[in-house]
Amino acid sequence: MRDRGCYTDLVRTLPILPIDDALPALLDAVRDAGVAVLVAPPGAGKTTRVPGALLDAGLVDGKIWMLQPRRVAARASARRIAEERGVPLGGEVGYQVRFDRKVGPETQIEIITEGLLTRRIQQDPFLEDVGLVIIDEFHERSLSVDLGLALLAEIRASGRDDLKIVVMSATLDPIPVATFLGGGAPCPIVESAGRTFPVSVQHSPKAAPSRTHEIIERVAAAVAQEIRAMEAEDPGGVGHLLAFLPGAGEIDGVARALAPLQLPARVYPLHGRLPPAAQDEALRGGPRRKIILATNIAETSLTVDGVIAVVDSGLARVPRFDPGAGVTRLERAAISQASADQRAGRAGRTRPGRCLRLWTEADHSRRPAADTPEIARADLASTLLEIYSWGSAPDQFGWFEAPDPRAVDQGITLLQHLGALDDQGLTSVGRALAALPTHPRLGRAILAGRGVVAEVATVAALAEERDIFIEPPKAEVAHSDLDLRLAALQDVAPAGGKAGALDHRAARRWGLSPGATERVIRSRDQLIRIAAHHLSGDPPDGRGDQPSQDPVLDALLAGFPDRVAQRRAPQSDRFKMASGAGAKISPRSAVRADDLILAVGLEGGRTAEHLITTAWALDPARLPITEGVETRFDPEREAVVQFSVRRYLALVLDERPAGGGADPMAVAEALAHAAAADPLRAFRPDDQAKHFLRRLWCAATWAPGLEIPALRGLEIPGPPDDFILTQCMGRRSFADLRRVDLIQAIRDHIGYSAAQAVDRLAPDKIKLPGGATARVTYTDPDSPPVFSARIQHLFGMTETPKVGGGRVALLIHLLAPNMRPMQITSDLAGFWANTYADVRKDLRGRYPKHPWPEDPLTAPPVGPRHRRR
Repeated sequence: MRDRGCYTDLVRTLPILPIDDALPALLDAVRDAGVAVLVAPPGAGKTTRVPGALLDAGLVDGKIWMLQPRRVAARASARRIAEERGVPLGGEVGYQVRFDRKVGPETQIEIITEGLLTRRIQQDPFLEDVGLVIIDEFHERSLSVDLGLALLAEIRASGRDDLKIVVMSATLDPIPVATFLGGGAPCPIVESAGRTFPVSVQHSPKAAPSRTHEIIERVAAAVAQEIRAMEAEDPGGVGHLLAFLPGAGEIDGVARALAPLQLPARVYPLHGRLPPAAQDEALRGGPRRKIILATNIAETSLTVDGVIAVVDSGLARVPRFDPGAGVTRLERAAISQASADQRAGRAGRTRPGRCLRLWTEADHSRRPAADTPEIARADLASTLLEIYSWGSAPDQFGWFEAPDPRAVDQGITLLQHLGALDDQGLTSVGRALAALPTHPRLGRAILAGRGVVAEVATVAALAEERDIFIEPPKAEVAHSDLDLRLAALQDVAPAGGKAGALDHRAARRWGLSPGATERVIRSRDQLIRIAAHHLSGDPPDGRGDQPSQDPVLDALLAGFPDRVAQRRAPQSDRFKMASGAGAKISPRSAVRADDLILAVGLEGGRTAEHLITTAWALDPARLPITEGVETRFDPEREAVVQFSVRRYLALVLDERPAGGGADPMAVAEALAHAAAADPLRAFRPDDQAKHFLRRLWCAATWAPGLEIPALRGLEIPGPPDDFILTQCMGRRSFADLRRVDLIQAIRDHIGYSAAQAVDRLAPDKIKLPGGATARVTYTDPDSPPVFSARIQHLFGMTETPKVGGGRVALLIHLLAPNMRPMQITSDLAGFWANTYADVRKDLRGRYPKHPWPEDPLTAPPVGPRHRRR
């Protein structure tokens, strides 16, 4: 093993990188605080230099783990670090990714993918042998790294304050993560300058390509154009071209399109499905010009030496959670402006370069500035399972960025349906699922189908991915669409055969989509490996000894319980799913079940409904049906009804009117919820009741110390309050509620003292000087109440009347003898002093029989029955 403390000597023998200048400050920060955030652009050298610097400085008591977001990057980083340190890979420096491990007893620096961190923490909650964890490329904000960061912070706070954490990022506002690591005050932040050359960026005059064939054609044409230009500028040079494509399928298509062009460069694909040797070959420098066709794995995590030109399709495959289908799929999507800048920067690592973007400048300005963190758009079921396994709960967990509560609720509901959670927390099934490195749905199907693992893995993969048929052969009406697809898969890539091998000739004969078929095969083979590696002993749910006529279907139901769908009407092609979502069955499906199906293949559409591409007819007897009496409000009858219901999740399989006595509280609650949702319709209050409610509202607002309930629920839809629930007791229809004397009911509800306070603070009427009364109209607490009176009734009234305990002046509508307003004022004294003389002059000639004294303040007011003789 290399002696510690020799980092300075080692660096002198290596090329100088920008990160070298920032390392002393980073070492000081880790030594003093134990946590630090490092911001360094791609190509600065942070990935290869930081782990060794921290090891050699003697700051770490234990192993160093560095997290990488992708397997390709983890292997390449480990290999590069080992080469720089002059040690064999698997010795001092090693790596572990899924299904690939190269570590030994002397390994001190281990590069791992993000998902492995949480699994290792669950197995060793205090990370006894680990002294430092480095999170690289944090700006990508995967769900795994967000969870890992939160768990590491909890470990430090729970007794491992010696555990050091360094977060590294290329493009990141460092303050939020530094504040999180610092426990409220930012921990040390170290910034490193990059070393880049200018890159000229050119946008296409055409809109971004969207269809696969268009992407392949345009990228191939752009690559050919750029290579020819590079060769013309520098014949026989070794400057390389890097082209970004969304996925392996498009990469293969561009490679085939370039093959007959005989360009002066060799084509290298670079994506996560390639064997490690092929990935290394694409990344390695060489004497001949290269065309590297890569997915976004080359965006930040990997440095490809010698690239001077970039062709960017502007697309990537990103995980999108489809809540209706209940699965996360990789979908092609436009990249953000930040990602586009990262990609363009790859052309300026060694000398000035150029980047061609295959989308318009206007389109670029409309793209989001940065990528949305995965926690804001992902299925949280796996993450929540990890949190429960950790011994916490979502509402108590110390999230770095808390997810949407609705997404949390959806994830919890799924775990409950899978049998992983109950009222006491994690079940034995949940603990078994947490030990499987796959989504809980797929793990649950595998657990339930132990005896038929290969078949269950294949069917589960078909349920998770898109349909493998481009256009399925016409088939007679069938019980299941799966037989045909299972036969096709067995022909083109039999289970147990060579991993990833696809007979393309057979696939074309069957009419299969190569991309969809390869994804299904990959998923199937991975599930089979997981089952072989992790499953042993008795099943956690105790179902191993229970025979099944169709164990594959039972396993699929266990993993996808919400995929059961019920036809909405006889002969209809529309269904309601057990998740509550709507769906329409494709005409391509051969299944014509009478009522229930299992939607095996489910795709999201442009409408609210999903498309069922493949199905399996279901007998209701296979389902765990619940029976009970349900109480609900019938909007047409405007009354509460009760039914005996047989239900499976959101599906009502059968219902009939319930016999016997109804539960009074259930009836009252159902009526109350309906009434609170539309109180004006339910109670149909008359004008007097509405007026009293406004008086109550104003009084409660003007005198909050009296704690008068405002009862706004009688006018504004919302959850039922105590008053509405009280009125619904013993009643079962809106007709019953409309017979309630609302004003008396409200006065009884608020109590005598509050009712008296309402009459005092917001009186219904006020008394005028001559004995007449005027009704006060209230609108809301922020608007002055209004009353109307003839001018003669106000003779002798010197000040504007007030309500609200003398704090709220009324707005007066002064009426002429014809009862029409001739003046509106809230300043009666000002009216008498400044305006009355002009009003008197105008009206006395028109209404000579009415009194118009020169001094209204001393004139006797006109009473309610007084008439001038």
